[in-house]
Amino acid sequence: MVSFCERLRAERTRLGLNQTDFAALAGVTKKTQMLYEAGERVPDTNYMAAIGQAGADLYFIITGQKILVPNPAATAWAPIDGEKLGRIIEMLEAAAKQAGRRWPAKKLAEVAAEIYNALGQEQQFDQPRVERILKLVINR
Repeated sequence: MVSFCERLRAERTRLGLNQTDFAALAGVTKKTQMLYEAGERVPDTNYMAAIGQAGADLYFIITGQKILVPNPAATAWAPIDGEKLGRIIEMLEAAAKQAGRRWPAKKLAEVAAEIYNALGQEQQFDQPRVERILKLVINR
C-alpha cells in the first residue's frame, strides 16, 4: 500500500508543482515540505486546508482512494425532443380522459415533463413503458 507521504508527493507532482512552490502555497518552508514527503513529520490541518484549496485531492492523500466524480459533459443539458414530448402529452391527455380526470394545462405540462424525464435519454419511444408510467401517474 502506498503511504501518506508518497500520496502527498504524488498529488504535488500531479499539480505540477515543485517542493518549494507547493510549500509556499501551503505556508511552510521547503524543508518542512521535504520532511512531510519523507514521512518524518505530519502536516497539520492548516497545511491540509491550504493544499486542498490549491486543488490537492485530500481524500486521496488521507485514504489512498480516489472518489469518482461524474463527467459534467456526460450529464450536460440536452435539448428536449419535441415529438417525444408531444406523444407523451397526447397519451397523458387520453389516459386522463379515460380515467375521468381533467388537469389544467400547467399540471398537464408538469406531469408530461416528469414522465419525459423518467424515460431518460432513450432514443426509441417505448410506448408500453410510457403506458405503464401513465397508469401509475393517473392513479396516484
